Amino acid sequence: MAKKVSWAAALLFTALAFPARAQLIDMDQARSEESFRWAVRAFHNGYFNDAVLSLEKALSLKPVWPLPRLWLGRALYKSGFEEAALAEWKQVLDAGQGSSLLRNQLQLIYQRRGLGQELKAEEKYVVSSELGSDQAGSYPFRRPSSVRPRQDGTAYLVAFGTGEILLLDANNQIASILRGELKGFDRPFDCLEAGGFLFVSEYGGNRISRCDLSGKKLKEFGGGAEKLLGPQYLATDGKGYLYVSDWGNARVVKYDLEGNFILAFGGKLSPSSRLSSPTGIAVLEERVYVADRAGRRIEVFDASGNYLAALGGDFLQAPEALFVENPGALLVADGNRVLEFRLEQETWRILSDLSGYAKRLTSVALGPNGQVYAADFDASKLFVLSEMSSLYAGLSVGVERVTATAFPTVYVEVSVEDRWGKPMIGLREENFILSESHQPVRDAVLLRTSQDEVPLEAVVLVEKTPALAAFSGDVAAAVEKLRGQLQGRGGLQVVSVGEKPVLEADFGSSRLEVMRAAQVPPKGSLWRLDLAARLAASQLAARNSRRVVVLMTQGKLPSAAFKDRSLAEISRFLRNNYIAFYAVSFGPEPASQELAYLCAETGGQVYHYFAPAGMEGLVGQARARIIPLYTLRYTSRSDPKFGSAYIDLQAEVNLQRKSGRDESGYYAPLSQ
Repeated sequence: MAKKVSWAAALLFTALAFPARAQLIDMDQARSEESFRWAVRAFHNGYFNDAVLSLEKALSLKPVWPLPRLWLGRALYKSGFEEAALAEWKQVLDAGQGSSLLRNQLQLIYQRRGLGQELKAEEKYVVSSELGSDQAGSYPFRRPSSVRPRQDGTAYLVAFGTGEILLLDANNQIASILRGELKGFDRPFDCLEAGGFLFVSEYGGNRISRCDLSGKKLKEFGGGAEKLLGPQYLATDGKGYLYVSDWGNARVVKYDLEGNFILAFGGKLSPSSRLSSPTGIAVLEERVYVADRAGRRIEVFDASGNYLAALGGDFLQAPEALFVENPGALLVADGNRVLEFRLEQETWRILSDLSGYAKRLTSVALGPNGQVYAADFDASKLFVLSEMSSLYAGLSVGVERVTATAFPTVYVEVSVEDRWGKPMIGLREENFILSESHQPVRDAVLLRTSQDEVPLEAVVLVEKTPALAAFSGDVAAAVEKLRGQLQGRGGLQVVSVGEKPVLEADFGSSRLEVMRAAQVPPKGSLWRLDLAARLAASQLAARNSRRVVVLMTQGKLPSAAFKDRSLAEISRFLRNNYIAFYAVSFGPEPASQELAYLCAETGGQVYHYFAPAGMEGLVGQARARIIPLYTLRYTSRSDPKFGSAYIDLQAEVNLQRKSGRDESGYYAPLSQ
């Protein structure tokens, strides 16, 4: 009897215990986590629409879970729905679940979307770093006379005192030293890249040397009838001519890039324009600006040497170097000040006063990452200047994609821009810090930079209207030409654009298939650019390449072109995925303003097929376009828990006291 009672009691206990244990399993949480896992994987594969749907499902099951909402904002942002993304992120912040990083990210997006850049207050530049031979471990260069930034993030620093040209990387580390081989440089003062060559003014040798980019001398000139005496600064007009300030002869000499003498001007041209001590030169829009240090002014000539005007008045102290900051402004090295002169307004601004640092600035230049270089001849230093507000928080960093299919080997694609969206270039491994769960990764290797050549892939949209059908042969020829230029280093799809876009030829299609796709008959006068552009962007977002959308059009848009998705949303979808939009117009009139806007906002351009140059430069421009993406590889030490664990990932970038970071995450494959 006792045994029966014990068995009954055990059975009752078991019956009560199992329901109790079942109640401990939150099925909604489990389903939400499963949807979230698929969403993160879809996002990293470039399928943002799928990611949005999975994230919305995860939130419907667990609305208070902040992580899916953060990712929903991220997926919406990449899809071009910035308003919806901002609303999701703001909801996280309002619930007290967001970080300061998220708050800063929202502020940055609001700045970019509005008129922040146009209305920002003018700031002074301060010293963010310096390079000097008196610093411990520094290379002993002497008397830097000139600094010349390059578009890859490096810069030439001409060391007059030691007869060398130092090539600096983006971190101001010496990458190489140019010494002019056996003959050497005799007191080099300035250098300038033009026409694929490096021109060096040799003050002591009274000559100009034309070198290759490794510093090997190919030709010398300046010793003929126009004999130079102490040549200093160099400038080019971009049209095949070189200008030299001839200090000893108080004039400017103009050559072609082969070293042939063209003309000389200045000197005793007239009392009002006499160049007593010509120094820096800049050429802009057929005007030659020449600084006169002793005269404390800037003389202006035309390209033929005719005197036009003088600038500066009593504002200048000892102007030397000039640098074209942008089409409307010059930078001027003036004693120990860095000045900006706005040409249209004819106004001066003190960009930075280095009275407490510098002795004599002989060169000033704007680098591609927004930094201003200033070479101090007497102090033997190079100063790097930045806007004060950009220090310590001036970079916008984003983890764009994580590929962990070969876990524990992980590939990370990181975008690095300034706060206004301009790509930061020339970064190296030491600029990146990757962490998992806030534990630094120690074996990260930089595989690809923003300047590396990668395949160029295009989705060609062909407007299928009767208006464009009249040019069907030309359209087919244009598509065939694009395919030929991309062959071997990229590829293209062809999509016909009517009321609904249709994929006519996929990547890898033969020439005949592409030609047939380009000549699909018209589908009516109505066509939807919004649907076609979204389809094209969705096709390209998942691809590891430079990405462009090319529209073949008669140039005018129908009223329903942006019926479902606005022009702004399409622009942001393309821009947020670094996809450039190009329009090739076959119509007799200029392309519509909407097309011009799309091109301008995404880094593309409108081409007119029947113009003299046609679409000749499209592929070259697309290949040369700088995108802010860097790819790194590392070995993860995190426990993937067979692919069920969400692994936190942080990326931080530091560059000369500027920094930025982003937080993301990923899942390892389920088989792990």
